[in-house]
Amino acid sequence: HQLSQHGLVGSCGNSGLIFSQFFYGLTQHHVAEKTKVKLHDFVEMIALGYTCAYNSVSNPKPGTILTVMEKWVEGYRESLKNTRLNMVEGFKSSVAKAQLALSETMNQLEVLRLNHVVDAGAQGFVNFIEGMLKFLSVGQDQRALILAEQSVVDNLAQLSHEFEDVNELPIFRYCFETVIRAKDENALEPHKVKLEQMGDSIVIGRGAQLLKLHIHTNQPEAVTQLLAQIGDILYQKIDDMLMQYNIANLPRKTRVAIVADTMADLPLELIQAHNIYRIPLQVKINGNSFLDKFSISLPQTFTYLSNPENRIGTAAPSAALVARSFQFLQQHYESILVIPVGKALSSTYDVIVNQSRKYKDKLISVVDSQMNSAPLGLLVAYANQLAEAGISHEEIVVKLESARKETNVLIMLNSLDGLIRSGRLSKSMGFIARLLRLKPLLHMDAQTNKPKVIGAAFTRKGGWKKLTELLKKQQEHNKVKSIAVVHTDSYEHGEIFAKYVTRQTGLKPCYITHASSVSAIHTDKNSFAIGYINQTITL
Repeated sequence: HQLSQHGLVGSCGNSGLIFSQFFYGLTQHHVAEKTKVKLHDFVEMIALGYTCAYNSVSNPKPGTILTVMEKWVEGYRESLKNTRLNMVEGFKSSVAKAQLALSETMNQLEVLRLNHVVDAGAQGFVNFIEGMLKFLSVGQDQRALILAEQSVVDNLAQLSHEFEDVNELPIFRYCFETVIRAKDENALEPHKVKLEQMGDSIVIGRGAQLLKLHIHTNQPEAVTQLLAQIGDILYQKIDDMLMQYNIANLPRKTRVAIVADTMADLPLELIQAHNIYRIPLQVKINGNSFLDKFSISLPQTFTYLSNPENRIGTAAPSAALVARSFQFLQQHYESILVIPVGKALSSTYDVIVNQSRKYKDKLISVVDSQMNSAPLGLLVAYANQLAEAGISHEEIVVKLESARKETNVLIMLNSLDGLIRSGRLSKSMGFIARLLRLKPLLHMDAQTNKPKVIGAAFTRKGGWKKLTELLKKQQEHNKVKSIAVVHTDSYEHGEIFAKYVTRQTGLKPCYITHASSVSAIHTDKNSFAIGYINQTITL
């Protein structure tokens, strides 16, 4: 039962989740709790395991892990007809059937035939039962040695799902997995039709009060909203399969992988055009865990924020998610450069640094941006521009650290609610500010690397005017060459603000975009920011 539960939560990708359901099926057999199992009962157990695995898939296809499972079970069942075979001999015969089925997967799916490879999930299952056969075939002393061995897998990253299909252009952009705490193991059944409308490659895993969904979709935020109605979302994993395909198959513009977290506010089209790899922070709402900019949108965040009863917070990316990103990128780039949200602002920096230290054979640099949101986006864009110009990894780091000293942001908050909610402002001070209807103005303090209030306005128009006046002062000191506009308002108001900034300063924003949900939790609705950098950025 523990193996089933851990397998469900820890499984990776389509085949991994199917494999976990095989173990779940074993636990559902009536002899699962016995210390000794008869041979025919064992066959029925693995048959039930296969049935559970098969039923977890919405659209089973031949040539996958399911095909190999089926042939293995059939082979074992056939071996029982020969009464002269003992358990080991019967197991050996069934493994041979599975190995044959594995070799045939190369001809059953077009993508496997074109690349002349077998199915990776099926290969993993065959490796598993071959290991079982090896264990059964030796004596007690050798079994103890096998159990004491530490398995070593060469190029572990290539065995995980997110790197299996990078040679095939995906139909849907995201590979999305979610673990949900739900009392009813069939809670997702009534929603299968809706899920099938949102994507494909659907696999539903079951465990004790846990469900796991795997789906390929273009709408992870819509899938998440559906799941939030069913139970508590404990964990989410997402892979941008389109970006992975582009990185693996199209001519790369850089030798250095440029990586940002979702606090770097950049337009999606810019991210896609330059293959800037993103690591999402987490948004925590009432015990549910969402992935910033992937499985929760800005409007959805504000809907939650509108209810004061909701418990809302943020968290750094999971270490597993960061490690997965490095596993993929280290295969396709000479080096990796990560520019996360400032160290003083989030524990994200520490999580990424800790994971980067595990890759001794790959040059990975993590630069403390000391920024978030708009200026962080500008630093990432600048690093990408340098990489595409062929600048070396080491020189990019030096130039980035220099540029950081002349990068900042000017922010106008519509209210102080976000600052109060995040604990950056006392409720008593917030009460006074609310009475006066103040709109605070902030920038990043060079001493603390944290936001600092530098003024206030009574109206939006007054706030915009003060922001542009502050920006013009920076221009007078030759400290501004490029700007970006980030906001938590409507698209139309964002455009109006950007045009106002251009009229007042003569500077046209490199881009205009919405803030992340993580930023919005601390800034609230209808806020505006101008990020600036003393470097010329051409996008």
